[in-house]
Amino acid sequence: MSLKRHYCQLGFASESMLPKAEGRWDSFCRGLRKICQVTDLHPETKEHFRSYPALVNERKINLMRGCNLIHPMSVASLIWNSIMVVVNLSHMFVSTLRIAYVIDPVHFSRHHYVDEALIVLDMMCWLDVIVKFNTGFKDKYTSNIVMERKRVAGRYLRRWLLPDLISSMPIAYIILSLPVKRTRCLLIAHFLPLLRTPRVYTALMDIQIFMKLFTSSYIWHGAVQLTVLFMMTTHWCGCLVYLPTILFYYWFGHMSSNYNRFLKESERDLLQLDFITRYQLGTFITLSTFFGTGFTLFLASEPEELIVHAFIILFSTVFMVYILVFLLKVYMTLFSSTIRYNELMNQVKEYMRHKQFPVPLQKRVKTFYSQLYQKRYYKEESVLECLSEELRNEITLHTCRVLVDKVTLFKDVPASAVGSVLGCLKPEVYLPNDPVLRAGDDGNCMYFIDYGTVAIYSLKGVEVCHLEDGAHFGEVALLMRDSKRLVTVVAVEITQLYRLDDIDFRQYVFTNQILFERIQTLASQRMHEAVLVDRQFQRDREKFNEKPIEFSETSI
Repeated sequence: MSLKRHYCQLGFASESMLPKAEGRWDSFCRGLRKICQVTDLHPETKEHFRSYPALVNERKINLMRGCNLIHPMSVASLIWNSIMVVVNLSHMFVSTLRIAYVIDPVHFSRHHYVDEALIVLDMMCWLDVIVKFNTGFKDKYTSNIVMERKRVAGRYLRRWLLPDLISSMPIAYIILSLPVKRTRCLLIAHFLPLLRTPRVYTALMDIQIFMKLFTSSYIWHGAVQLTVLFMMTTHWCGCLVYLPTILFYYWFGHMSSNYNRFLKESERDLLQLDFITRYQLGTFITLSTFFGTGFTLFLASEPEELIVHAFIILFSTVFMVYILVFLLKVYMTLFSSTIRYNELMNQVKEYMRHKQFPVPLQKRVKTFYSQLYQKRYYKEESVLECLSEELRNEITLHTCRVLVDKVTLFKDVPASAVGSVLGCLKPEVYLPNDPVLRAGDDGNCMYFIDYGTVAIYSLKGVEVCHLEDGAHFGEVALLMRDSKRLVTVVAVEITQLYRLDDIDFRQYVFTNQILFERIQTLASQRMHEAVLVDRQFQRDREKFNEKPIEFSETSI
């Protein structure tokens, strides 16, 4: 049985171990330091720190070292990384949108609202650089949390500093502000933000951490990550459709008519085509390539366009294969028990075919397996063997809760006693007309009926009664000295039974006064009923034998 939730009443000191604040400013600083400490609210904390003392010890060590860095498993780190997921994805989206679709005449280039959005995103990226210099990290080789400023700075310098700095410099915005504009310099400036593209990996990892707040299922994690990645790659490939035209325009200063043959001849000048139409057409061509429904939509004659289209086809093929593998993995995870059941049934069918079972027997065997496993095969022993005894008893009570409600024998019996008995039960399935017990056999167990119906026959073969869901039988032989069965029990329909062996019966039922008295009373009553039925049957039989046979003249 699970206990109630523990509420500590020992009155320990503050969990953060920070000194109490005296004023408003001190309270603000204390709150700021508190959200920068390691916390159990972070999804990865329980994976790294297995116990609460280990978490408290981590806080204590950081305070003793005078560390002012943000812990990677703190509330502040979680919030900031979640914000930067949106910022990084938006930056990658807007920067590619700017270079591929926002096209102005060479001599009339001006600031676009997309440029204003990029400035805001660049400011957030610069702020992220400062935060990264002040946030610890988890060493993936040693699984240790590094909170040393030199190692944090060195790691960031070697990995992400240059791409983060260069991609967030508003050079294109500055060039557009100058009176003299050089298109080739503007082209290079527009390409610099694309250096942030590798950040899509960290964005996907942060999405996974954020998703752990709501679910631990890798299926949902992967589904959200794939959805985001699919949307971003679709957008990027849609931008690549116009890449040769854009490169030619910015490099030579005019629009070429040799590209974009998938457009009408009057629409090949992209300056004359509105932004929305170009984006819709590029996205449509990309999606057609991704799903393999329209490779001929992208009409290309120039080598540059052929290379771009070949790259899109290759990338889309690899990406769709990756999605297919993920879906197969999800299917194997969700339906693994069903697949195992089908494999088992194939083996059973081959065995029956090899042994040349008759058709009626084959049907009975298939029905038995279908009823036993419910078309889902798993090894219950391997699932339960690593659990504690208390947890196993709780699981048993939960799985047998319907049986407990049906069996009146367990009414008002302590839950611990019921759990002990249920933990010893072994499930068995019987098909119609299968004998469960035979009169005269040694009695070494009793049965509880989960569902189904059984017929009880006396020693003389007289049907005494039917027992249904929640009933039990076989206890009479366990209470008698000679342990011989007095009745025969036959399944009337498909019946699920739970068997309680003699050893467990004596250990748990004999030691519980309520259960023992109830079973003893019921056993005496059933023995009396069986004897009465046999006597009545004997009297009826004797009367039938003593009655003379009269023959009429017509019968002769």
